[in-house]
Amino acid sequence: MTVKRLDWIDNLRGFGMILVVWGHMNLPYIFETIIYSFHIPLFFFISGYLYRAKKECLVSAIKRKASGTLVPYLFFAALSIPFGIILSLLQNTTLSISNIIINYFYLNGSVGWNSPLWFLVVLFFIEIVYIIIDTLEWNNLFLVILFFTLGYSFSQTHLEFPFGLNIVCYGIVFYYLGHLIKTIDIEKRWFLNKFKKISALSILALINILFGLFLNSRVSVYHNELGNYFWFYIASVSACLAFYLIFKSTKRVQLLTFIGLNSVVIMCTHYFFKFTIILADRLLGGILSVERLLLISMLETAIILVCSVPLCLFFNRNIPGVIGKKRL
Repeated sequence: MTVKRLDWIDNLRGFGMILVVWGHMNLPYIFETIIYSFHIPLFFFISGYLYRAKKECLVSAIKRKASGTLVPYLFFAALSIPFGIILSLLQNTTLSISNIIINYFYLNGSVGWNSPLWFLVVLFFIEIVYIIIDTLEWNNLFLVILFFTLGYSFSQTHLEFPFGLNIVCYGIVFYYLGHLIKTIDIEKRWFLNKFKKISALSILALINILFGLFLNSRVSVYHNELGNYFWFYIASVSACLAFYLIFKSTKRVQLLTFIGLNSVVIMCTHYFFKFTIILADRLLGGILSVERLLLISMLETAIILVCSVPLCLFFNRNIPGVIGKKRL
């Protein structure tokens, strides 16, 4: 059975991917802090919203989810190895075979220089764990609270765990939230008219800025640096709900849809372009990285997204399997 695509989800995913790329540029600290307060949770939220219970055995579910997450991860992680070796040589450091293997299989909390790849592994485990939770037909909320509590324990260590297992605990909370929001449909249940919607968005934006920017420090989910654990959740949840309300009523936006549909390729390859820019900047004397300039970070983001288009078309037309898609 073919599942109808939701245009607003593609728009939101595309918007989120723009934030991911922009967040990895040398943008001003205030923008970076706000983006990092919610952009990764937003993707977990989207995935949870798309969750559909299926009557299938666990092995079948693992195979299905692995094709969309682990296969792209393994492919692009392998593609990153030679570039990692070149970068280590340019930085006058050594990259041992053991380090390459450890990073490739995400065994010590690091996936190497192409760090955005971690998301695919973590998403795989989140989806499988949530499938198990939902299949057991226990109290989903109770189990999610259990993971929330376990995540707090992990966050206090400030260590990076194999396979991002600590992030799995954080991510399941947002995954569950996305699934819950889909179930209750806030707009219909709360009868949100235009005025109420604007009011809700204003309050949610203020909450995100207050807890994500002023009360908490810049967070890094990948590095297990969440600052105040509870402030992190308040800031992230408020942003997820805000963007849900903003995008829920939107129609297809071609640019955002294209980026959303090709988010895996962009996520896995934009660091190649980023380091190309860094190397070019070194040859120019480091004029781009002297200070955090908004305009330059936006320009770099635009360049990377434009350069990603041929790659997206190539993978979709020639080897869709490695990006989790089926050949049409």
